[in-house]
Amino acid sequence: MRLTPAVRAIFALEILTLVRDVRTLLISVVLPVVLIPGLLLAGNLMEDRRVEREEARTFRFTITGTDSVFASQITAGIQGEAPGNGGAEGRFRPVATPDPQRALEKEELDLYLETFTPAEWRALEAVDTVGTLEGVPEELEGARVLRIRFHSSRTASREGAQLLRSHLLETRSLRRDSILVDAGFPVPPAQVAPVERVDVASEEEVQGARLGRFLTLILMGLMLLGGSAVATDSLAGEKERGTLTTLLTSAASRSEIVTAKLLAIVAITLVIALVQVVNLWIYLGLGVIDAARGFAVTITPELAAGLFLLYLPMVVLTAGVLLLTSAHARTYKEAQLYLTPVLLGMSIPALAPLLPDISIRSAIVVVPIANLAIAARDLLVGEVHAPWVMAAWLVTAGAAAWVARRSVLALQDESLLTGDTSREEFMGGADLFRNRVLRWFAVFWAVKVLLDFNLGFDDLRMASLVGVGVVFLAFPLLVIWKFRLDPREALALRMPRAGVWVGVALGAPAGVVAASSFFQLMDFVLPVPRELLENFGQALLPEHIPLWQLLFFLAVVPAITEELTFRGVLLHGLRRRFGPVGLALVVGLIFGFFHFQIFRIPSTALLGVILTAVTLLTGSIFPAMLWHFLNNALALYLGTAGVEVSGENLWWALGSVLVLALAFWIIWIHRTPYPDVGPPDPQGRAPQAATLRSGEP
Repeated sequence: MRLTPAVRAIFALEILTLVRDVRTLLISVVLPVVLIPGLLLAGNLMEDRRVEREEARTFRFTITGTDSVFASQITAGIQGEAPGNGGAEGRFRPVATPDPQRALEKEELDLYLETFTPAEWRALEAVDTVGTLEGVPEELEGARVLRIRFHSSRTASREGAQLLRSHLLETRSLRRDSILVDAGFPVPPAQVAPVERVDVASEEEVQGARLGRFLTLILMGLMLLGGSAVATDSLAGEKERGTLTTLLTSAASRSEIVTAKLLAIVAITLVIALVQVVNLWIYLGLGVIDAARGFAVTITPELAAGLFLLYLPMVVLTAGVLLLTSAHARTYKEAQLYLTPVLLGMSIPALAPLLPDISIRSAIVVVPIANLAIAARDLLVGEVHAPWVMAAWLVTAGAAAWVARRSVLALQDESLLTGDTSREEFMGGADLFRNRVLRWFAVFWAVKVLLDFNLGFDDLRMASLVGVGVVFLAFPLLVIWKFRLDPREALALRMPRAGVWVGVALGAPAGVVAASSFFQLMDFVLPVPRELLENFGQALLPEHIPLWQLLFFLAVVPAITEELTFRGVLLHGLRRRFGPVGLALVVGLIFGFFHFQIFRIPSTALLGVILTAVTLLTGSIFPAMLWHFLNNALALYLGTAGVEVSGENLWWALGSVLVLALAFWIIWIHRTPYPDVGPPDPQGRAPQAATLRSGEP
């Protein structure tokens, strides 16, 4: 990549074009300049408004029950319409209503307090699940009981319930202490075994960690937004207008043209990164703006320079990806469509600092962008692990160099550079799908992410039916219709030999244990917080849903629809690009990335590799469907039964691998290979596997 006179001339032309384009200039330069101060000022304003609103808010409530006189006495101090300094005093306005529950549902009340005598509470416990009394020993279960009813989806109701609960607990503590003092307790109860919490983290470290969680994400978003405006117009826009053809007739070589355009995008993203770092120093270091609490961290010139140097590989990587994306589009609108998965895909690694307990001294160091995001957070906190930060920088720099080199080489392709219609595009059909399969799946992945974030079903069954059943069934059908594919060939709807089912029945249980062992191994490399796993397990196994429904929605539905998508059209579209091993790895990895929780990706990708290998050996999608179903069904059954499949036992792990090998040996001896796997030979003939007929060994 030499800076020849032609490269410098084209680069200058690109920058001049950018300066003349007001819209691109606003997106690429002006927006990044004003964003940080705008966020800080807006944060201050919103925080002030929130505090004022909280201090002025009153809560409508009422008291019900046979012991309401007692409840009225202990809440007398908080009733009124004159809020004080943010406490509970004067913030609860009594409202008379004959039906508190109906009034709560109609938003005429924010909450209400139920009172129960000991006998009423015991009777209620006998007929209904009313919960447990926190911190109440058995000998005191005859005391009065108060229960707060509120609506958690409404802010006023939720905050009022929290404030009322705090007041009731404080009142209970004061009454208990007064009884002890009246009984002659020798010292004040507050002085008995006092507990003091001391946070050894400085305010700088706490606020640096808060800023570090989002800084890389904000910077990545701005670089993608500003760089995409230049990249989209630089290649896709010029191809659509026909001006790129004129440039190709000049004395500049194609590599010089592409290099100049890449440098232009790098320059824009570099300016964006520099502007944001300087903004941080000006507004948070020099104190030009009184920063909001969560961002009040001192940015010194040395720290700002360190952040800028740290982000340099990410700048080049972003520019290379944007240039490649624009090159594969023939029109401006098509480039914008491709940018959606790029934006989401490159933003997800920047979210790594949000993961609890994630450290740069783990496997995250080999993940580009994510490693720099963690390193930036540590730098803001003041914890610099120099060897690991250097390793992270080199990993991302290597990825950036590879992408930049690929972008320059890929754009030597005549069809990419000129946007001319290729033979596959002219003919359409299966050949065109093979060329575009990865693009289609990239867009599908982005659509799936957006759907999952916007279709927030509370019911697990509906979420599975729509998010897995409908979506993963509609996509392969759309692909088959769009590219006029043969459904039997595209979905591998062939019957395997009978002996294959024995191997599947033997391998699926062993695969569950092997996957658990693999997950335990990955946990050493990339630790996953226990709380995160527990929350995921509770969401996946709700107590109110019967096991048979869980099996249908979480085992049957995914086994059919996901296999049609991944071992169906994806495998069919990629079969000529890779050999069997590469094909299994690529399809498995894509399958893993469609399961968005980062801790699920390795084990899910392993399952995807196994299922792809089974499909390649049998030439049929049906064994993979059965294996997928058995895998999910066994995991659900063991989870509901409370049986933990631990992969920490070495003998269990080795045994599962041996049984898995035996299962694949059985499948191997009954194999009917998937046809046409691997690139064609130089004479254009199909791979040898295409000559195998169903039923041949």
